[in-house]
Amino acid sequence: MTAPGYWFSRNPDKAWGEKFFLAYIPVFFAYNALMQQTGWLDAGNFWHITQNLIMWFPFCVILPWVLRRNSGVPWQQSYWFKLNLYMAVFIFFCTYFHTEYFFDVLGLRYRFNDVSLYFDSVLVGPDEATALAQHKKVPPGMYLNSIAFFIVYHTAAVVLMRRIRSMTEGWGGAMKRIAWVVIVAATALFFAWAETYFYITDDAAANVWYVDLERMLKWGSIYYAMYFIVSFPNVFRLDEEQNNWSLSRTVLEACAVSAISLLLLDLWALILGPVVAA
Repeated sequence: MTAPGYWFSRNPDKAWGEKFFLAYIPVFFAYNALMQQTGWLDAGNFWHITQNLIMWFPFCVILPWVLRRNSGVPWQQSYWFKLNLYMAVFIFFCTYFHTEYFFDVLGLRYRFNDVSLYFDSVLVGPDEATALAQHKKVPPGMYLNSIAFFIVYHTAAVVLMRRIRSMTEGWGGAMKRIAWVVIVAATALFFAWAETYFYITDDAAANVWYVDLERMLKWGSIYYAMYFIVSFPNVFRLDEEQNNWSLSRTVLEACAVSAISLLLLDLWALILGPVVAA
């Protein structure tokens, strides 16, 4: 039995995937910094899509497929593949629907002057007649880079959550459940705050920004954390003990998390209203 206070899954295949995606994090940060500092974010449709595809697909799909080809676990049953599938589904719904809430509730803005292709909800979010002029449209490349972003967040979060949770294994049932709620909430809030703080830099501000960054960090992080309160514990369960999630279950779980997250975002908008002035 694994001693209390462990980092990685007891499932060897998932543990390999977690270590691999943790090793990808420096590459992820370096690539983002390169894109921002060189001004290469300002590109037309083809290069906008290509540069965001490169951030995700070669490192998160092709490389683990090659490295694990002789692992004994078929690629379609491997944790690394299911995590990519899960995030692709989750990100599709988050980007198509949820980003519209970020525009109107949190004051998020996108400006890619050389891009002319956009793909987001018509009926949810800002008025389509004025959305582009108000920088409230989503270029297709954002779907691709967000998969890489969420793979990084969820991997780091799940490893951290497991480390803390495993230290409570000797606790009583009620205390252990309360501790888990606290662990999930604190981790969700931290990663929601950290993305905004570290990603919205001076180099990125010409393309992605919040109209009131200070208020976004203070109160918007709570709003953003509602994503992760749902998704972090769900990804924690993905193949945690063995490779027992089918591909269909992986897709359905991601769809369910997307729907629950959307409900939470909408309830906030209904009850509390915008965090910043839209």
